[in-house]
Amino acid sequence: FGQHILVPKCGGVRVGHRQEEMMMVAANAHTFSRAAAVGLLALAQLLGQSGDLARGKALFQSGGCVNCHRIGDAGSRVGPNLSDIGDRREAERLQQSILAPDDEVIPENRYVNVTMKDGTTVRGRLLNHDGLSVQLMDSKEQLRSIEISKMKGYAIVTKGLMPSFQGKLSAQDIAHLVTYLGSLKTPE
Repeated sequence: FGQHILVPKCGGVRVGHRQEEMMMVAANAHTFSRAAAVGLLALAQLLGQSGDLARGKALFQSGGCVNCHRIGDAGSRVGPNLSDIGDRREAERLQQSILAPDDEVIPENRYVNVTMKDGTTVRGRLLNHDGLSVQLMDSKEQLRSIEISKMKGYAIVTKGLMPSFQGKLSAQDIAHLVTYLGSLKTPE
């Protein structure tokens, strides 16, 4: 029997396929949504490749991931904290987040653009809001409290800040990163 792999939710169904079938599906990926196509093609490239935790950690640190993400006490608070991402995401979803990060940006990680009455714009991750003010964390990790009375309006940024690494990293490097990220779990 051929090697079986798991296809990321295509049409809401998870199905095991043999390697040959998967390659055929990936070749016809244009019939799926963009997200599914990216996942299928990447899975086809990753067949037979396993990741190395130490190399994944080195890639995470040298690739600039720590400029936005935090693990434990190291890194930035601009993007999502990944200290326990291995508890929250399966390997397929980690891979999807690396290749097509805009496909799933959870609400607490979305940014907002606030337009002030004086015409200036403030951009940051929404932390809290009440009847008097909005609290944001800007790209320099500065907490900003903005009085609603000074705001003209705001818009939620639907696109995430994380770039796609599709075509920028090799399939092997993606496997290393997924292995490292998958190892990040809450200490027992």
